[in-house]
Amino acid sequence: MSFSSRRQALLRSLSRPLVLFSGGALSRNYPANTFPFRADSNFLYFFERPEPGSAALFDPTDGSVTLFLPERSLADALWHGEVESFESAKARHGVTQVLEVEKLEAHLSTLAKGRQLDALAVADFKATQRARHVTGQELQFDDPGKVGRGEVLDAIASLRLAKGPEELAEMRKTAVVTREAHVAAMKASKPGVTEAFLNGVVEGTFGRAGCVPAYETILSVRGEVLHNHGHENTLAAGDIVLLDAGAEGRAGYCSDVTRCWPVGGAFSPEGRDVYELVLKAELHAISLVKPGARYRELHLSASRVLAQGLVDMGLLEGSADGLVESGAHAMFFPHGLGHQIGLDVHDLEAFGDRVHYRGRQRSTQFGLAYLRMDLDLAAGMVFSIEPGVYFVPAILRSPEFRERFKGQVHFDKAERFLAMNGGRGFGGIRIEDDVLCTATGAEVLTAAIPKARAEIEALAGQG
Repeated sequence: MSFSSRRQALLRSLSRPLVLFSGGALSRNYPANTFPFRADSNFLYFFERPEPGSAALFDPTDGSVTLFLPERSLADALWHGEVESFESAKARHGVTQVLEVEKLEAHLSTLAKGRQLDALAVADFKATQRARHVTGQELQFDDPGKVGRGEVLDAIASLRLAKGPEELAEMRKTAVVTREAHVAAMKASKPGVTEAFLNGVVEGTFGRAGCVPAYETILSVRGEVLHNHGHENTLAAGDIVLLDAGAEGRAGYCSDVTRCWPVGGAFSPEGRDVYELVLKAELHAISLVKPGARYRELHLSASRVLAQGLVDMGLLEGSADGLVESGAHAMFFPHGLGHQIGLDVHDLEAFGDRVHYRGRQRSTQFGLAYLRMDLDLAAGMVFSIEPGVYFVPAILRSPEFRERFKGQVHFDKAERFLAMNGGRGFGGIRIEDDVLCTATGAEVLTAAIPKARAEIEALAGQG
């Protein structure tokens, strides 16, 4: 679907005018030193290569789309090179007209003709303030209940949830770059190498391909910390590296992949058993993907595979069904199976459970409460599948959990894992791929990234 077709589809879904904001460049530490500009994903979905500070009015009454851009000046040409004229921008985007964003409020007053406007909050606080001013709505970016009016969220989500061929093509490109980064990090993982060095290998690979990290890279031998962004450790024999990283391309689409491997050789017997169990759960969940399958059931099915494996390892006691029903398995698998992926690494997450649960109730059970979506799958959806097994001291030594799950969790045997690697602990193992639901089943967009145990053992430390 072209950008113009997306805009027309949105216009058909609206009952009143909508203003979208791209957001501007955000300052890093002083006003003129900004982070690289990244447009709000909802704006990026409707406009190719949007400018910082731009906005757009969608008017369903006459089907018009007005694009608002910053005024052009000699200073722009001096500091940033030649800037596209309004006339060229109008032709390139195929919009009704292009007007100055500096006069946005005056233009909207004329164009709206007294009608109520809608808008969405964005990460740029100044742009959200402006959206509040022109709509009178209490918009807030970090509150799903206040990010925008429900009708608007539903209209945009209905377009963005299923990915079209052009979107999948962009995601396949980032999957290739993501593979290069993961393989390079595997090869460089030897005793004495620092996590910071490996992080540079990963993000340097992205940069050489013209990509950026889709999110802050998670790379650590402390894999039990689910979102570990620190890179201060030095790799030692016996450690397991967990890398959760994905590339984002120029169009904004991204990948999200996790791989784990042993430092400089083969897994320990414990590492081998945990790795093979997590891989078994991941492959099982992928095998269940098809239109109509409920994502929550994929999560629970993968959880039962993990629970049975942990019983076989002597860490849990009981039936897999009973352990998952009570939540005892979450002592080792304390998060959800995955999330949507697209223009956001957690696609449409700002819209909250309205989109990702669609009237269903989120569980309050520890572990299952973190399941990011409970949707019936449909062809075109792209999401992650990422089971894991972790040995988290704070969880396994919690007096509350020890009391609740006594008789189901062998906490004494878990202590052996917590004491491994000189007291640093076993860590954790997660395996994650990006999966497309097709008309008949699943396509793993990141299948080329090695994950068979023998394959990653052969790569680890061979650079």
